[in-house]
Amino acid sequence: MHSIPGFDLVYNDPWRLFEFDKLAHMVLFAGFVLTQIIAYRKQIALRKLRNHAKKYAVVIALVYGALIEFFQSQFFFLRTSDPVDFLANAIGVFLGLALFRLIYGSELSRI
Repeated sequence: MHSIPGFDLVYNDPWRLFEFDKLAHMVLFAGFVLTQIIAYRKQIALRKLRNHAKKYAVVIALVYGALIEFFQSQFFFLRTSDPVDFLANAIGVFLGLALFRLIYGSELSRI
């Protein structure tokens, strides 16, 4: 979705797109972090990744969010970088972390 050309985004009211766009960023990055943590905790090959799953998930998601915004400004047709999008990505990252805590609590052994 990040690389869809700007003219392919169909909307009637620019304010509605703005609200939905930021919400979409938050939801996608929250899900990204949540699934990363679960996947890292379930793998058994890399102990360091398993033991520090939350840290790795947060760092990877924040770097990915920053890179996507950079790539949009440099490589994608009719797309621009938006610092507010990165902020929405970052909020989504920490929402995903909070959602993980809400679902699993502090008992990481359950995963």
